Amino acid sequence: MRSVDMRQMKRVRLGLILALGFLIGLSGIAASHSGILDGYGCHRGPDKVSYHCHQGQFAGRTFKSKEEFLRELRGGKSTQLSPKNNPTPPQKKKDD
Repeated sequence: MRSVDMRQMKRVRLGLILALGFLIGLSGIAASHSGILDGYGCHRGPDKVSYHCHQGQFAGRTFKSKEEFLRELRGGKSTQLSPKNNPTPPQKKKDD
């Protein structure tokens, strides 16, 4: 009888370990967001105020707001002042 109890305990333990692993795996899905990015490669955070970037020159940075991001973008040495999907302004020709 003792061997039956040991097998049963091993099954219960295995079931608990698998259930815990499954729950931990689901927690990553629940914490993620839609992933829809704007033309800058960024989007608003879950609080609907903060703004963070996943792509582009600001990848990995978080800003207090999109407005703060735009101030940083325009105030820095960036040449990218508009989203990717907007046409770039025509280049001025140099007179030789």
